[in-house]
Amino acid sequence: MLKNWLKIYWSNVLKNKVYFILTLLSLGVGFASVILSFVHYREEASYDQSNPNKDNVFTVESVMNAETSWVKLPYPFGAKLKESSSHVVDYTFMDNYYDSGVMTINGVKRLVDKIGTVQSNFFDFFPFEILKGDKKKPFSGPNTAVIADEYAKVLFGKVDVIGQSFVFNKETYVVSAVYSLGQKRHSVMADILINPVDKYEKDAIDSWGNYNSSIWLKLDDAKYTSEVASLIKDILVKEVYVPLAREKGMTVEEYMEKEEGKTLEEFIKEKDKGFRLHSLANQRMQKATWLTGTPEGATNVSRMYIMIGLSLLILILSVFNYVNLTTAQAISRTREVGIRKTLGATRLNLISQGLFEALITSLLACIVAFVIIEFSLPWLKVFLDSKMEVELIFIIPWLILFIVLIVLLAGIVPAVFTASFKTLEVLKGEVNKSKKGNTLKNAMLVIQFVVACFFMIGSYIVYQQVDYMMNKDLGFKGEQVVLIPYVPKVTYEDRVKLYYSLKEEMTKVSGVEDVTIASISIASSMGSSSSFMYKGNKVQGINVGMDYNYLDMFDIKMKEGRMLSPEFASDTISNILISERTAYEMKEANPIGKVIDWNEIPLTIVGVVKDFNLYNLKANYVPLVYFHLKTVDWVGLNSRQISVKVKGDNVEKTMNELANIWERRDVSEEPFSYEFADKRFAKTFDNVKKERNIFITLNTVVVFIALFGLFSLASFNINNRLREVAIRKVLGASSASLLKQLSLQYLIMCLVGYAFAVFPSYYFLNKWLSDYAFRIEIGVLPFILSFVAIIVLTGTVVFIKAWSATKVNMLKYIKYE
Repeated sequence: MLKNWLKIYWSNVLKNKVYFILTLLSLGVGFASVILSFVHYREEASYDQSNPNKDNVFTVESVMNAETSWVKLPYPFGAKLKESSSHVVDYTFMDNYYDSGVMTINGVKRLVDKIGTVQSNFFDFFPFEILKGDKKKPFSGPNTAVIADEYAKVLFGKVDVIGQSFVFNKETYVVSAVYSLGQKRHSVMADILINPVDKYEKDAIDSWGNYNSSIWLKLDDAKYTSEVASLIKDILVKEVYVPLAREKGMTVEEYMEKEEGKTLEEFIKEKDKGFRLHSLANQRMQKATWLTGTPEGATNVSRMYIMIGLSLLILILSVFNYVNLTTAQAISRTREVGIRKTLGATRLNLISQGLFEALITSLLACIVAFVIIEFSLPWLKVFLDSKMEVELIFIIPWLILFIVLIVLLAGIVPAVFTASFKTLEVLKGEVNKSKKGNTLKNAMLVIQFVVACFFMIGSYIVYQQVDYMMNKDLGFKGEQVVLIPYVPKVTYEDRVKLYYSLKEEMTKVSGVEDVTIASISIASSMGSSSSFMYKGNKVQGINVGMDYNYLDMFDIKMKEGRMLSPEFASDTISNILISERTAYEMKEANPIGKVIDWNEIPLTIVGVVKDFNLYNLKANYVPLVYFHLKTVDWVGLNSRQISVKVKGDNVEKTMNELANIWERRDVSEEPFSYEFADKRFAKTFDNVKKERNIFITLNTVVVFIALFGLFSLASFNINNRLREVAIRKVLGASSASLLKQLSLQYLIMCLVGYAFAVFPSYYFLNKWLSDYAFRIEIGVLPFILSFVAIIVLTGTVVFIKAWSATKVNMLKYIKYE
């Protein structure tokens, strides 16, 4: 029986070779896209799942206001929390980014970029396997390091490197243990772990206001997260606000009303300022990427879900195509069905044969899918910056499930349809006149149009957003401005002095127009933040210590007032600039001349700087407070980058001369490097460009599948009406009337599909755009262009087939009538 079914299946394949190949291709693309998107999801969701502490270990989000949150906590909170709550088993601090720089081993310098800065009890929270050294206490003391086994081979050529030493950031570290990252994914995957945070915590035991490191709390039960979050706020009041109130001779209630603009009770209950706990288990899948307390960070959750949703739509579209095509082909197999029924085939036999054919097609489509995966996976790994691998052990169960579902969905409908033919109708040739199954086929075709229109509208809106971002006035100009990392060997206190010395020498280089410095950096979160109160309004401002010429170099404009200038001695003592956003949050319409109390220092506002995009276009403008380098020493000393304006001609020669100065002056342990400011900011568009490319790629696939389905269905339906066309021509019907008769129903279905696609397109794309502080408003243009495009494409496909039908040989179809 199976052999007979295979022969019949192959015979029908040969009769419809083109349709069969296109069906396999569309199903293969659907399979491949779903498999790849789920493999990507599995890889990202697997982060930290092997950690036995994942559900009881939490990082703390410090909510400054409705728009500002940090995953950091001052060092004194750790010991106080452990002391104050029986539910806090332990705590550890770590930096939520990898350190990088130059490491010196036996006099040889090497660049390293994945150094984790942690406390010595790190392994109590992240229990990696210790291969060499003390398994219970991997960090044997101060200034010790734990190195990953694979990286040990890179640096030393062997795994057993206990006792080896290296110098990093002017500190000597001794390797006390070797650990293995294993094959699982983790939120910390450092090549080397060092433990200077022990000293940082000890030195900052009374620094309740400095949010420097991420804290991880191990709780005895996850149900106490709200209780611990409330406790942190209580500690803040007791250890920060009560002493501050006492210093000013006030009660804490009076201090809160003056400094925070609210009562103590209101502050305790306020949700826009406080603390939240986030579990390790969900760190990688955190949608707000800035709320991660680990150096590996969060994945792009929105993009991942978009890929999964769109790949499922492609698979559904492919299945609908297959159902429609198989149902339409069933009409041409009526003679086969009639003869089989006459010879005794039962309804169950015919349904089983249909399911068997669907199974064979699905298996062949799987082979096509794996070929597509093999060729596309390397590109996709680069595109998504992922290490995902297709593991057959994981894939096969899902593949079997997909095949079963597709066989049932794509096989049962055509099989039942074919089996429902009545023998007498078949043998009389009356099945072609039947409208049986038309409603289902038309409904599926409409759904295909809905999906295709959604993709077309969405692709154009995403294109518009990317185009808007690429051409938006950012508020600064970074062309020909070179950014040079500034991590000097000199002491922290001598950084500004060295900068002025370098500036004097660098400005003499031919091709250099100007040199400046600031404690902020374009497209970087580098810097510090301080809050101040103004007439009951609290502002959490970014501190900008800068040279006089910083704003001029980046062509950042003034809104009102004047710039800081060497002509005014007070500009290095008590005068500052603020940004438009700062004035807005101060709720001060005329800020010039007003005095703010900044960290108990009275500062006078002499100018308002126009807002500019410091970070990216997803983030809103941030409140900035501009100081001269000398006004507040520690703000200026935070500068980690020198900016150089160069002439457009012979840039390479200019940079070589600057590099020579850098090396001759032995400025830094790190080699001289640079980056153009405009190109760095352009990198912030990378994610949205990827989303655009995903939409365009999938849009092309979806439109191809939809048009293929339309062409296939139209071909079979029109072929079954050739006798009708011949008779109409004999009765005098014109080609125009025949074209209208044959094409109208498809254009109507196209219009219905488009109408159904309008609302979901607007809703979902508007939701996607809501992630951007600077975005386009969805207008009518994407809908008009998509409407015109789908009508033209549909009309073209149907017209080609309908036109060929009007040229049929009439005698061929009516000679026996």
